[in-house]
Amino acid sequence: MGKKAAAAPEPAGDAEKEAAPEEPAEQLQGDFVFQDGSTYSGQYLKKGDAVHLHGEGLLLTGPESYEGTFENGLYKVGKYTSCSGAVYSGNFKGNKFHGVGNYCWPDGREYRGTWNNGDMHGLGTYLNFSVGADKRFVGFSNRGQFASGAREQEEAKKSFLAEYGGQCISSASAALRDIAARATGDGAPAEFLVPQGQEPEQMAERTACEDIFSGPLPEVSATAQAPMQAFAARLDAEVPLEVSVYNGLGGSTRIDGQRLRRPQLQVVGQAVEFFASEAEAGALQLVVLVNVSSEYDVESAKWKIAHCEAVPA
Repeated sequence: MGKKAAAAPEPAGDAEKEAAPEEPAEQLQGDFVFQDGSTYSGQYLKKGDAVHLHGEGLLLTGPESYEGTFENGLYKVGKYTSCSGAVYSGNFKGNKFHGVGNYCWPDGREYRGTWNNGDMHGLGTYLNFSVGADKRFVGFSNRGQFASGAREQEEAKKSFLAEYGGQCISSASAALRDIAARATGDGAPAEFLVPQGQEPEQMAERTACEDIFSGPLPEVSATAQAPMQAFAARLDAEVPLEVSVYNGLGGSTRIDGQRLRRPQLQVVGQAVEFFASEAEAGALQLVVLVNVSSEYDVESAKWKIAHCEAVPA
């Protein structure tokens, strides 16, 4: 689907010569016509002789088109229209539908939900798939496979939640161990806390976090080394921490669900709860981590401490 302009041939150089300083990349605007007749109008990145579609632009390839954001020659977020007239609007990875997006078939059917590596995968809404008054169905698909029957839906839901939940628990648990290992007497590492400073970068990061979850935020002192290490140690204890992935499907949570401003089960904005049963007075009992990364991959998760609660002394 996506294209990137071919780099000019590299001239043969003397291997013994000292390498020249690397040229900085330039963000430019322009129009291209490719060898296959495709055309592009928009922003691109030029680094030396190499050119990549990068930024906002429109790519036309015969009857197909893509309009939106490119990143290093690949689709990132935008609208893709296929030769059949089907339209996808949403996120991409490796030029495949990935993350959250809407797909409209030419016959009027529509899917709004999550995608993985080009396939419908996870929770979504299906419109106009059935005949009659009720043309809206909310359910799960698994690797592009979808069936609306009750038994098939229960199996798809169970399979997806097991896979997705396992990935989130593994990632969040690794983050909790990292927090405990690197915490000081003052608190957790800064990368796991919502910044409270007034520097432009801190304010921008805080605004991005507030778009994903709201306060009240825990006191930094509550995330200090001693309580965090004692809490994280229970991941491997005989009576381990209870770890739950919030799914937004109506189950109970130990924090106010209204604090989570993104739908759950979509990676971005995902919350994972750690709870210590039988915790002693004064000890940490509840920690909730939320993923604030903008990437729709658990491997790229950036966990922040959204909630930290101790047993009253």
